Amino acid sequence: MSGMAEIKDRFSVVVPMLNSKEHIRGCLNSILAAMDRYGNAELIVLDNGSDDGSYEILCKEYAGRARIEQIRSVTVSALRNRGAELSTGEFIAFIDSDCLIGPDYFEQALPVLRQRADATGSEYALEEPCHWIQKVWYRLHVPAKDGIVNYIVSGNLVIKRQALLAVGGFDEKMVSCEDNDLGLRLNRAGFKVYQAHAIRALHPGGEQSLRVFFRKTAWRSMGMFQMMKHSWMNKPLVITLAHFVLVAAALANLFLGYASLPARMLVSLVLVNLAPAFTILFYAARVKRLYAPFRSMLLYHLWFLARFYAIAMMLASMGASKERKVAIGARLHSPAHTPE
Repeated sequence: MSGMAEIKDRFSVVVPMLNSKEHIRGCLNSILAAMDRYGNAELIVLDNGSDDGSYEILCKEYAGRARIEQIRSVTVSALRNRGAELSTGEFIAFIDSDCLIGPDYFEQALPVLRQRADATGSEYALEEPCHWIQKVWYRLHVPAKDGIVNYIVSGNLVIKRQALLAVGGFDEKMVSCEDNDLGLRLNRAGFKVYQAHAIRALHPGGEQSLRVFFRKTAWRSMGMFQMMKHSWMNKPLVITLAHFVLVAAALANLFLGYASLPARMLVSLVLVNLAPAFTILFYAARVKRLYAPFRSMLLYHLWFLARFYAIAMMLASMGASKERKVAIGARLHSPAHTPE
């Protein structure tokens, strides 16, 4: 991965896009407002072959304010790397096409990158009112205080250009989990990743139904096996496989056990809920709060089911072309294929 000579204090905003007609105007208008306020910034938009009219919106309405390129059938990581190659800023902000940022976004990011870390940003902020799925998932996983973290979600990530270049950018082979992978490589290289809630992005295109939650979880899970390149002891993979074994044991106990039916049902119920309950308690201990436990259990049962589905999809696509794998991921992730 290479890039142009950087301009001090400049932010280069890279927006990857695929079928974002519903959100792209709001996203780009929020970025342009922040750019106008800050002054020293540029906007680069990479389209992955949209067929819903969003690319035409780009060309017609934003060609004078943004550099626009269309690259078809590649991973989102490849789009982001291409944006980084085109950029001239000392800092690169990766914003997803269904996100909104505040007008002070760059002013909030600059001191963090100067004084605290090499990469920053935050989990998507909650908008009030928001869907209960978004609120429960956020409260369960996101620490209330700023601090050093393993990674920042790549839809709201700001990074020093030199740090990104030093680790070779995003792994273009990864269909998803590219932000986890980048964060791990940054940490191993000695770079600091710092979550700052003031570097805020809203995510109107986020999960607003259980169906969308399932599909997007399945898409994110497609990178699960690829993370094994770092270590086969990948915690999400281990707990997923453990849950699979426990569910199999629960079914075997229910249909093949020798105890009374009520006793078998009770044991099977405990086995099926062990992994979701353990996962929720693990995150509750980490963020120091337990929020909406029953709804959290519902979401984690769906989360595990989506990961089983992703495993099946990955096994079914073994031996398929790179383009086919990218298409499978796009079908799961694209808003055009996730109706509310």
